[in-house]
Amino acid sequence: MASPSHSVHIIGLGSIGSFVAHSLRSLPTPPPVTLLAHRPALYQEFASRGWKLGLRLTEDGPLQEKAGFSGELLAKTASTDPIHNLIVAVKAPATVSALEPIKHRLGRHSTICLFQNGMGQIDDLNERIFPDASTRPTYMFGIMRHGVYMRSPTEAILAGSSGTASLGIVDSESQESRTSQAEFLMDILIRAPCLHCERVQWADLLQAQLFKLAANCVLNPLTAILDVRNGSIKENSGLWPLHERLLQEISAVFRNLPELRSLPIDRDLFSVSSLQSVVSDTIDKTAQNSSSMREDMRKGRATEIEYINGWILRRGKELGINCETNASLTQLVLAKSRIGSNAGAR
Repeated sequence: MASPSHSVHIIGLGSIGSFVAHSLRSLPTPPPVTLLAHRPALYQEFASRGWKLGLRLTEDGPLQEKAGFSGELLAKTASTDPIHNLIVAVKAPATVSALEPIKHRLGRHSTICLFQNGMGQIDDLNERIFPDASTRPTYMFGIMRHGVYMRSPTEAILAGSSGTASLGIVDSESQESRTSQAEFLMDILIRAPCLHCERVQWADLLQAQLFKLAANCVLNPLTAILDVRNGSIKENSGLWPLHERLLQEISAVFRNLPELRSLPIDRDLFSVSSLQSVVSDTIDKTAQNSSSMREDMRKGRATEIEYINGWILRRGKELGINCETNASLTQLVLAKSRIGSNAGAR
């Protein structure tokens, strides 16, 4: 029987959470994996299918089903069993509310790996869930570069096999002596088939996070507002001046972040021209993709704008940097989201 410290819990059973869960159970000696469901309907869907998850490596590829999962309905569970390894794949704005029902099971013994867009979630968790630095979990952050979407609540589609993921242990004073407890989760994620995970040092992961954030700050709100695929943003020359203004503000924020001062990161990497290259490369590689923010807006769901452009605004305010272009785009997305939500409610 596997040690409880070698069990993995996953919260957020959309495309990324399902993909990670399936990959972990595809290991030659898979760990126990518990799926944490907030919605009774989703819990019943999994239960009726014998707690199986399906994955197709292409849209028309054969269905690969994995069984052996267990599940908990968070609205009804009274469990106090400690959670040692937690993968979080909910949308960034839902992070705190998702962990609230299980916070009594998390602590210094836990490793939390966040597979999410945007930045600022760890600050929120520290402020609202784990205010005592001495009892906080160890944090890991994952950057997912796979294109995955859900065909049904229990079937994920992997759009192509060229995607990768990067993983790193978040560097902080409260975690320096505790990173060894994250090694189990790090190891199994790196070995999990299809994930193509690589381990990177915190400085490299932070740099990659900032690059991805810059691309998301341009692509996500513009594709959501215009309701177009990623490639259309580069094809529309009328948007180029807006790209420039966004990246000027983002570059100014990145180059003045205090957390970079002690890290071996060249701040010239965050010049406007460098960020333009990152955005252009991202568009080329994802031209046919529909951004997550566009899909959220189409389905009347809350977007992650406050953890993308909104993060730039918060950090800019702290640093005394005017980010009015990012502010305007954030307000446009929020306004359009409210209109879409109200229309869907009628």
